[in-house]
Amino acid sequence: MKKLIVSLFSAALMMSGVAHAADEIAFVDLQEVFKQFYKTQLAQDQIRQQADDIKMEREEIEDEVKIMKEEIEVLRADSRDETLSEEVRDNKRDLLEEKLVDLQKKEQDMNEFEKLRMQQMEQQNTRMTKKLFDEIHEVVIQHAKAKGYSAVVDRSAQSRIGTDMILYTSPKVDITADVLARLNEGRESTKAAEQIFSVEEKVED
Repeated sequence: MKKLIVSLFSAALMMSGVAHAADEIAFVDLQEVFKQFYKTQLAQDQIRQQADDIKMEREEIEDEVKIMKEEIEVLRADSRDETLSEEVRDNKRDLLEEKLVDLQKKEQDMNEFEKLRMQQMEQQNTRMTKKLFDEIHEVVIQHAKAKGYSAVVDRSAQSRIGTDMILYTSPKVDITADVLARLNEGRESTKAAEQIFSVEEKVED
């Protein structure tokens, strides 16, 4: 009889604990998760590479513009050179006008090119950011369901004046580290696969 009472009491305690957990609200720092997520770092590397490519392409166009300006200065000087015949100077002036038109077009193309490439980069960054947050949200939802939380609040949220909206959260209900661990499991699997592949390559050599 006593064993039965103890068993019933233990079961009641366990049910009480589950019910309590189901009513708990968890907190997660989404900004920290986003920053520490390995896919975020890979995405940022891609964006930085694109920015470097844009800079390099612009520098190439700037070099072309510099050469055109130098040619224009030579033509301008020749068109005013009294030691040259009038016919030659007229030809130089005609070439000068053509070069000035070409220069204006080249500078316009350079500005439009940079504007377009920057827009493309920003759009890609927006798409990548949304995709990453969607993946993070999915993991947060899965974790919350598995733990029986009734809600998850982003503790990195800020008010309109830039102050933290959540001033304190107990470490017991902060799932930031747990979410990060689940998200970064993929990175560990990738690293392991890369190491195996590297070892196989060395063996073959």
